[in-house]
Amino acid sequence: MLGLAGNPEQKNSLRWNALALGVVLLVGVGVFAGVERVLAEPPVAAMLAACLMLLLGILFVTLLRLRAMRVQCEQVLRLAGESELNISTLVQIQDKRLKRYVVQRFEGLQHEIDELRAREQLLKVQAYHDDLTGLANRLLLADRFKVAVERAKRSGKCFALLMIDLNDFKSVNDLYGHAAGDAVLVATARLLTSSVRASDTVARLGGDEFVLIIESIEDHEEIVKLGEKLFDSLTKPITLEAGVLERISASIGLAMYPDDGLNLNELLSVADQAMYDCKSTGLMSLQ
Repeated sequence: MLGLAGNPEQKNSLRWNALALGVVLLVGVGVFAGVERVLAEPPVAAMLAACLMLLLGILFVTLLRLRAMRVQCEQVLRLAGESELNISTLVQIQDKRLKRYVVQRFEGLQHEIDELRAREQLLKVQAYHDDLTGLANRLLLADRFKVAVERAKRSGKCFALLMIDLNDFKSVNDLYGHAAGDAVLVATARLLTSSVRASDTVARLGGDEFVLIIESIEDHEEIVKLGEKLFDSLTKPITLEAGVLERISASIGLAMYPDDGLNLNELLSVADQAMYDCKSTGLMSLQ
């Protein structure tokens, strides 16, 4: 009863029902009294009053149902409007969340792509460069040799391949330690790189052996000047943590493309033999 009393719609429905019942009773009583007065036949008056009350009851019931249906329709429309508003709000919230997620995911993927590219670049560097000195390794030397051959064919100029070996390098490791030997190799790589052009190639084959590819040789005099420059560079003192290495010498072997060979192995073989000749005589053979 408390629940019914607290619902406005139910209150209105009860009022309409009571009103309808009262009207039906009043009309029925009035009809009965009027018919009885006119016809003076109570059964007939009662029957007419009952029929009229029945018709009025049906009419009022129909009206009440129509009103109840209208109220329900209004409630449904109101709930639909509220639901539509709620759905729209939820859609907006989900849309914002989705956009935020897409942005975060895109940034995450971009970061992963940048890391993969950096890792790929590092792997390329490690694959084609010497770990200690940063110079080209044997793989990159082979690639640079192919490029030099193609350029030489187009320009009609030759190029030189020089093999350099540090003399008595073992004694550096024995006297100062392997860390000092590594420092000598790094310093030698720096000296060789600064002694040639940026377009030339400086590579480390391993140990204390270095290879240079000097392109676009115009005449024999260039090789002479280059040999003197390299010997001069490699005799400079090198400062180590254990002290100053006053002098380090090197042996240099030369091979020319295409006179001494057409592929890398042939030129390396000629330059290697020339380097050992230089080590025994102290002189670089300038063919």
